[in-house]
Amino acid sequence: MGYDGDQPVGYAYGAPLPQGSRWWGGLLTDVPADVTAETGTRTYALSELMVREPWRKTGVARQLHSALLATRREERATLLVDQTHPKVHALYRSWGWTTLGDLRPRLADAPLFHAMLLGLPVAL
Repeated sequence: MGYDGDQPVGYAYGAPLPQGSRWWGGLLTDVPADVTAETGTRTYALSELMVREPWRKTGVARQLHSALLATRREERATLLVDQTHPKVHALYRSWGWTTLGDLRPRLADAPLFHAMLLGLPVAL
C-alpha cells in the first residue's frame, strides 16, 4: 500500500510462482521449456498494480512497482497485460519489461494477454 499522508493512493501485490505452476498454461507462443520451468523461487508474479484516480500520472505507480520488487529474492518477475490495453503494455515496456509472448488462460472467455518478464536485481 502507498499513502499520501493518511490517504491510501494505491497498492501492488503478487506472489512467487510455485514449482510446477500452471501460470504458463495457455502460453500461445513457443518458447524453450526451460523458460517456463518454475522452481518455487525463480519467478515472482505481479498480480495487481492499482493507483487511485487523483494520484494517476504522478509517478505513484512506478514507486509502488519499484518498492514491491526491490526486495524480492527471485531472479525475475512476470505479469500479464490484457492486449486491449496497449498503453499499459507500453508503460511496462518503458520500465524495462519485455514481452515473452501471447497467453490466454485456460478459462472460459478469458482475454488474450501479453506475458511479460523483468529481470530482478539480487536482493541483499
